[in-house]
Amino acid sequence: MGLFSRKKRDTTDDPTIDDTPDVDLRYDTPTPTDPREDFADLVDREWERLANAGTWWSGAERLAIASDARQALAGEELSGILPAPVEEATRRVAAEPASIRGTDVARWEMDGLDPYGYIEIVGIISRLMAIDTASYGLGLPLHEFPTAIGGEPTRTKPDGSAITTGWAPTVGPATAPSSLSAVPVEAEAMFDVHGVLYLSLDQMFEMQIEREGLSRPQIELIAARTSSLNDCFY
Repeated sequence: MGLFSRKKRDTTDDPTIDDTPDVDLRYDTPTPTDPREDFADLVDREWERLANAGTWWSGAERLAIASDARQALAGEELSGILPAPVEEATRRVAAEPASIRGTDVARWEMDGLDPYGYIEIVGIISRLMAIDTASYGLGLPLHEFPTAIGGEPTRTKPDGSAITTGWAPTVGPATAPSSLSAVPVEAEAMFDVHGVLYLSLDQMFEMQIEREGLSRPQIELIAARTSSLNDCFY
């Protein structure tokens, strides 16, 4: 008979209920966490990162970049605190990312914006936009920015980082996962946000995964539609 045979099974040697091992089965299946709690924890981590000095910008500068990014997306006048090339890069990354070209990045470098500093700007703004968008979707107000914490940026460059197939330095070829690799702490923060709001890198290879009741095809359909609406050329 085949795998799905309806032949009656011989249950003579089956264990009775008294033979069942004394095991607490309540922990066999992990209890799913509340997405809002995961999101709140993520915001706490990101706000701590934002307030502290990074690799190329101080905590005060990182907060100014984040604040100007929100202003730019809202179509409001920027603070004027940041140097001209930093302000333009901030505005373009926040409100017109699809318009940026390699010539823009090169011009900003000529005007004094280090390409590694530009990578950190991209990291700060992209995570801020993700968190602000998620807040809107969850019916939450925008989170108020934290107070800057003292400290100086490290200004360290990882070994092997260079401009290869992209417009800014990466470690190895320029791809979406390696886009912030020349500023490792920004790459780590990107993967943190990615795992909470979308999927972790390990989960990306699980085609049958479900999150909050959505199947993988449904998740990818939403992601693709959102990317299209945001003019994401990747």
